[in-house]
Amino acid sequence: MTRTDLLTEVVKAVAAAEGVAPGQIEPLHDYIDPDVLNKLDGMKNEHEWRFTFQYGDHQITIGHDSRVLVDGEFYRSERSV
Repeated sequence: MTRTDLLTEVVKAVAAAEGVAPGQIEPLHDYIDPDVLNKLDGMKNEHEWRFTFQYGDHQITIGHDSRVLVDGEFYRSERSV
């Protein structure tokens, strides 16, 4: 399994929640600066933290453990612990 970045994980999680392919959802950069997620990705497991933002009609929450929640539902992929 390969490690994917947090940006990709968010896109995959939203696509899964909508039941579509990742290429069929709105661009992430329309809702959040990708640099924010890149910085958070570099901080994983350093401290406990939680970050929440709006992505279209969805509320996305990311935790220090790289878990991605879409509207409160846990999304698990090869990146998750």
